[in-house]
Amino acid sequence: MKLRLLGVLLLMCVLTFGAAAPVWSAEGQSQEAAPAQEAAPAKEMAPAAAPAQTTPTPAEQKEEKAASVIQDAVVCQDVVDRAPVGSGDVFAKETAKVFCFCRVVGVEGESSITHNWYYKGVLKASVKLPVRSTNWRTWSAKTMSPEWIGEWMVEILSAEGTPLESIIFFIQ
Repeated sequence: MKLRLLGVLLLMCVLTFGAAAPVWSAEGQSQEAAPAQEAAPAKEMAPAAAPAQTTPTPAEQKEEKAASVIQDAVVCQDVVDRAPVGSGDVFAKETAKVFCFCRVVGVEGESSITHNWYYKGVLKASVKLPVRSTNWRTWSAKTMSPEWIGEWMVEILSAEGTPLESIIFFIQ
């Protein structure tokens, strides 16, 4: 009985807190994500029945549906017919313009996302883009200067300012 209860508690913890997702470095090697904060010390619990499954309220269902998800996020040399062209993570210093293309899914109604362009950790541009559909393709572009060689990052934020995706690339 104690072993079964321990298994149920372990399963509840995994379902509640989830597992750490791998984070990919610029070199493409997987690293474990660091926890956002330390977990509180475990408390002893009296044996209890397994929790009952609850159905999300309509407000919770709407909130889940309204969550923005970024798909197909890339940096590229151009966007033609709403599709990225020449995507990669390294571009020549002679490249005049770099585009950040992404597809936003799951948004109901009108919303927006923001592309923040960083050069060596310094914000160079912030572009607010409208999202007007549950499956919306959008992009921004940054005109480059030949002396801006090194690491760049585009951070994609939700309308509320929540980071959704980041893309690191290099100008050489």
